[in-house]
Order: sequence, then C-alpha cells, then structure tokens
Amino acid sequence: MVASIVVASLLSPGASLARPLFPAPLLFQAAPARPEIARAQEQISDGDFEEAVKTLEAGLDAPDVTDDQLVELYRLLGLTSLYLGDEARAREAYEMLLQARPDYELPRTAPPKIRTLYARIKEDIKNRRVRPVTLQVDPIPDPQGGTPVRVEARIEDMALGARARLFYRRAGAQAYSSVDFTREDRARKEHFTATIPAYELPAAASAYEVEYYFEVADAAQRRLAGRGDAFNPLVFQVTPEPGTVATPGERPWYKSPWLWVAVGAVAVAGTAGAVVYATSEERGRVPITIRVNP
Repeated sequence: MVASIVVASLLSPGASLARPLFPAPLLFQAAPARPEIARAQEQISDGDFEEAVKTLEAGLDAPDVTDDQLVELYRLLGLTSLYLGDEARAREAYEMLLQARPDYELPRTAPPKIRTLYARIKEDIKNRRVRPVTLQVDPIPDPQGGTPVRVEARIEDMALGARARLFYRRAGAQAYSSVDFTREDRARKEHFTATIPAYELPAAASAYEVEYYFEVADAAQRRLAGRGDAFNPLVFQVTPEPGTVATPGERPWYKSPWLWVAVGAVAVAGTAGAVVYATSEERGRVPITIRVNP
C-alpha cells in the first residue's frame, strides 16, 4: 500500500494507477531485450524499489551492454531513485543518460515530477562545462613468461557508453588484442582493472617484447584519453624461463616504460597548451641524425 501511494504521488493529478508505468517505446527507441531491464520494470511495478536498484546496477556493470540499453537502465534508475526519495541519485542517473544522448526526451506519460527534474538537469548541463576524462595508470613492469599481467588504473569522469581498454600484441605481429578495464568494487567507482591472461604471454627460452597501449574511447570510438597508441606503443619484456639468461640490450632505450614515466612527470609541470599539443592526434615528425666519430 505504501508503494502504491508513493507511485501515485509521482503521477499527474487524476491519473489512474491502471496506466502502465512502462508504455511501449516507439520503433526508433526500441533496444535489444535485456533481462535486467524487464526484471527491474516488474520490480518497480510491484513496489520492490530497493531490489530494482540492485537489478539495474547489475545491468549497468555488465560488459556487453549496448548504448540503448544503458540509456534505458539509467532512465529506470532515475525513476526508481525518485520513488525512494533520493533526488540526488536520480539526478546523477539522468545526467549520465544525457551525457550519451543529449537530445533524449522522456516519454510523454512520464510523471510531472520526473519531467520537471529532468528539464532542470538538461538546463544545468547546457550551462556548465563538461569535465574531460582523465586516465592515471602505471607502465607494465617486465613479467615472467606464463604468468598473467594485472593492471590497475584510475579513470575519472568517464562518460556513459565509454570504454577503457588495454591493447597488446607481441612485437612484430600485425594486429592488437585487447582486454576491457572493469570496475571490481562499486564503492571505488574510479578504480578499474584489466588482466592480460597467462596464455597470451607464454614462457619461452629467450626474452621477447610485447607492445601495448591504453585507451578510453566513447561510444563512437573517439579517443578521449590514453597512454601510447597503435603507432607509438609502450613496451614490456617477457622474461625467459628460469635458468635462461636474457640477451642484454634487446630493448631500445626510447621504448623503456620508465622513460615514459619520467617524461610524463615533466609533462605534468608544463602548461595546459603544451599538454594539449602533446596529446593531439596530429603529430609531427622531426628527423634526428646521430654521427659517431670513429
């Protein structure tokens, strides 16, 4: 009964509870079916708002969610949060929705209280500056062959639909493989991890190099942040089996990940303009000639 009263208070005056909470979407708004969405809709209709929040959070954490599904998950999370009286959480959900779909409009059947909050959020987003994505990650140290490599990263202000990935390949190969960064603890929502499986780094009699880079890209595959790239990758060396001596001097000095750390520390002290230039996708090439006197 309490749940029914809360739902009724969000509906327009004179509206009947017989009206479906979730009207059929228009054809162009239809998204592929996802079990968490259907389950959350049932839980909200039954007044199980706390359970609906858990269901929606599980759907948002899934690695294979489409952009349309993300929008619907955040829409339902905003709706559920308002039912629970948590306007701050509802606002955050709708902000995430609008980062991906600035032109998204709520259904006309949405309760007036939700439409009013949504309109305020849209106006606030329009009048404020969007914060850029930031990626903080350490270079990968040289692992031993046959062991997995786990990488931790801190990613702030990652937009809805964006993905953070670690790309890697054995030096000399043509194509990169990739693994996604995932959030392991919802309480630390800016902390992500990615793991290169052990079978991708087999043990060998001699050392070999693996090229890699980090990238955060939006739903349109536009690069938002990164370290290294496909043409200028970072490198770590897979050490040989125990008892085998690696050949010294196999890695060029300019590919050392620790050199990258030192250069990064200097870059932080530079101006904002220098950082923008250094991270631009358009790079110039400067010829360098080294002469050695006999």
